[in-house]
Amino acid sequence: MLNLLGDNVWHNIDETAKTLEIPREKLQQVVTLLTETDMIQHNAATNQIKLDQTWRTLTIDTEETQPETTAVGTMIMPPQKTLIIQCTRITNLTDTSIELEFRIDKRIREIAINKIK
Repeated sequence: MLNLLGDNVWHNIDETAKTLEIPREKLQQVVTLLTETDMIQHNAATNQIKLDQTWRTLTIDTEETQPETTAVGTMIMPPQKTLIIQCTRITNLTDTSIELEFRIDKRIREIAINKIK
């Protein structure tokens, strides 16, 4: 579902349910949960959904282009703390916890930083 919604295009819920081959009511439950957690955006007026762009980095690579050895993770860094991943030092110099999304395939390929609301 996240890969389907990751194209930054609004998707009709009925068509999405058909594409995913799941009942519309079940999809609506998932939509409600993911909207509450800010993972997806839901336009109630048009009943369309799309992935919130802060989560898009997790869907950029498809399984065909992503080696099986690729690790994807998310972690929360407290304020004024340092983290070392594969000899790369990452320091949160802010007074706010931040969220790191990272992708590793023998070396760090990507790090996305989001401020926690």
